Formats: sequence, C-alpha cells, structure tokens
Amino acid sequence: MANDHLQQQAKRPLLGLLWGVLFRPRKTFAYLKDNRKKAWWLPAILILTLAIAPLLAGSAVASRQAIDPALMGPEGSGRVYGPGPVVVVEGGTGAVEPPPPSSSQPAGPGFFRIVGAIPGAILGWLIWGVALYSASVFLGRSSGFGHMFRLVVWAWMPYAVRGLVQTIYILASGNQIVNAGLSGFVIDKNSPSMMPVGPGTMVLASALGRIDLYLFWNLALFTLGLMAFTNLPRKKALVAVLVIWGVLTLLGVIPAMLGGIFG
Repeated sequence: MANDHLQQQAKRPLLGLLWGVLFRPRKTFAYLKDNRKKAWWLPAILILTLAIAPLLAGSAVASRQAIDPALMGPEGSGRVYGPGPVVVVEGGTGAVEPPPPSSSQPAGPGFFRIVGAIPGAILGWLIWGVALYSASVFLGRSSGFGHMFRLVVWAWMPYAVRGLVQTIYILASGNQIVNAGLSGFVIDKNSPSMMPVGPGTMVLASALGRIDLYLFWNLALFTLGLMAFTNLPRKKALVAVLVIWGVLTLLGVIPAMLGGIFG
C-alpha cells in the first residue's frame, strides 16, 4: 500500500506541480524534495520565456511610438516628417522645417538588456542557491546545493506570473512600464527634469524598484521551500531568507549608487 501510494505521488503531472507551487506550496515542496528532481527545467523555461516577453512587448511598443509620428505630421498640416528636415508641401512653397521634438515616451529596452535577461536570471538562481545552501549549512540542516538550486527555480514562479501580467498590460494599453515596483514614489521617469537626480534618490529608487507583490510571494515560497527541503523551523527559515534578500538587495543597488555619484 505504501509503495502504491509513493508511485501515485511520483506520477503527479508537471502542470499540476506548477499550480501547486503557486497555490499549494507547502505540500508541493514536500513532494518535490524527493520526487521529480529533474522537473525543474519546466519552470526554468517558462520563467525565462516570460522574463523576455515584457521586454519584447515594450520594445515593440516603443518602436511603434517612434515610427508613427515620424511618418506623418499633425492631421491637416500638410507636413511629411522624415529622418531629416521636414519638407512643407502645403502651398507648394517647398519650405524646410526642422523635425518635431522627439516623443517624451521612454525608449524601449535595448538589445543587450533583452539578451542579458536570460543569463541574468540564471545568475540570480545560482546566487540564491549558493546563499540558501550556505545558510542551511550554517544552521546545521544542509540539504545539498542541488536541492537548493531546484528550490530556487521553483520558488521563482511568481516572476513568471509577473512577466505574463506585464506583457498583457503592455500589449493591451500600448504603454511601457517605466516605474517598476515602488520606485515611482521617489522618481518619475515620465517627468524628466533638468536637475540631476542625487545618488541617495538613485539608490532608494533602485531598492524600491525591487519591491512589489511578486517579491513577497517569492520570499514566502523561499521560506516554505526551505522548511520543506531542510526541516528548518519556520522562524529560522524566514530569518535566513530575509537576511539573504537584504544582503543581495544592498549589493544590487551598488551600481545605482556608483551611477549617482559619478554620473
């Protein structure tokens, strides 16, 4: 009977595991600890695909916004805009005007940002895997780096949901997401100013840009997964996850701080 039950457990479908990690994480992580050890490729592919999707959607929107006003002037103006000076065809004077001011819409994500999204995500998984493994060793409940890496990939699923939501929003609204997370409280990228942004504001905006609903969801999955994979008590698992997140966040805002100082 016990063997039959284990065989039934091992046959859980992959799509059911994706759903279970998001909405029934406690039981699903307990199952993943000893089952489907190679199934992490499915959430990995899904996460990487949906990490690129909003960047591609934003790039398409930015290109459309840049091309549309370049093809035709205001309705009824008789002006045709091109990459160079504007030839005024109205009245047959052949007068030449400078091109209109560029749109205030932010530029779309560059090629290198889109290409770098995949190795950036994989690097993030490796860093978190090493950090969780180190924490488990320090707390005397080591479960192996392979277990921690799989945990990180599965617990990253909320960011796949975020990528899907952002892609749908960008395509439906025709607008890019310019203030990630809570960064809009300290800096508004839609309102450029002649005054340079101070390094303190840059650092704060970089840190707040990492905070959103999906972050809390991700940290909760890390905590529950660490409890399931290492049998750590809830309090120790939560403290370990929060300390790791705090350290990595501080390291992540260093480029923004240097940019604010030397920019």
